[in-house]
Formats: sequence, structure tokens, C-alpha cells
Amino acid sequence: MKRLGISVEGSTEREFVSRVLGPHLMQLGCSVTAIDIQGNVSLDKIRGVLPRLLGSFDRVTTFYDYYGFKGRGQRSVEELEMAIRETIDPSFSNRLIPYVQKYEFEALLFAVPDKAIEWLQGSANQLNQMQEAVNRCESPESVNDSVETSPSHRMKKLFPGYDKKLHGPEIIELAGLANIRLHCPRFNNWLTQLENLN
Repeated sequence: MKRLGISVEGSTEREFVSRVLGPHLMQLGCSVTAIDIQGNVSLDKIRGVLPRLLGSFDRVTTFYDYYGFKGRGQRSVEELEMAIRETIDPSFSNRLIPYVQKYEFEALLFAVPDKAIEWLQGSANQLNQMQEAVNRCESPESVNDSVETSPSHRMKKLFPGYDKKLHGPEIIELAGLANIRLHCPRFNNWLTQLENLN
């Protein structure tokens, strides 16, 4: 069985990997372990984490948010992923799949607003606001990253009781990965790579 280590930003992503991603990949012969680096993601921090993981697993991937990535500067998501690859010894390059979520984990919830509303017992007005955010940005993965309009800030404003660690993974578990993938091509591409590890 292939051993996959996923370096995750925090407890929300760790819960998502444990509850949703891990069981899915286990069916395909891949044992998954989430390693929580407890926020404050930066290239310097990653540089200290990835070599150890590459020594402990057959393959390693990352699951960090673009929003809040320290020192990202003007780099695009793709450029940041390339920069992550460059933090490791080139001889390990074929064992690492860098992935940065645009813009953050909660973007996945905007792919399934009906399930978010169902789980959080929201209203038709809240559903409309989630759908309008996606329509304005053209996709859930483009719901942007300012302090007022990032996906997590939108969720907290719409649902004051929203707990990202608890509710985020639960909503995705309810919705199913297939529904998320349909609306989130970057996420789908990453997951496809993990499904096809050899």
C-alpha cells in the first residue's frame, strides 16, 4: 500500500483529510496521514518540514491555503507551488506534489452552497448570498482573498456560529467529493494526481 503524507496548514485541513480524503484514497490502495504544521505557513517553515516527511512517506503532498500564506508576495498560486517544490532537494522532486488551495479551504464550501445551508440550517437568503459570491467570481475557487471577502470571512459573516474545524469537513463529507470536484478544477486536478499515484 502506498504511504502518502499530507502536510496540512491546520486543524480544519487535518479533519478534512482524516474524515473525507483519507477514506477515499484508502479505497484506492493509499494509506494517508495528515501532518498539521499549525498555521503560519511560509516557505521557510515548509523548508523545515518537507525533508522529514519525504524521508517518512512514499509520496508527500501539501494542502495549504493561498490566503494568509506568509511572504507570498505577488506570486500566483502556481508560482507558489513551484516555490514549494524548490524548497526541497531536487532528487526528491518526483515524490512531492505541491498543492496550494485557492484561496482557502472554505472555497470548497462555496461549491456546494445548498449542502452548507442544509447542514448549518440556513435560509434562502443565505443560500442566495453564497451563490451570488460564486457568480460574481465565476467559480468557488475564485471567491477572493481580502479580509472582508475571503471564503472564511464570508462564511463567518453569513453564519456567526460557523466553526471551520467542525463544520467545514462535515459539510464536505455530506456533499461528497464528486460534487466539490465538479465546480473546483484545481482541487479536482490535485485529487486526480493523488488517485493516480504509482
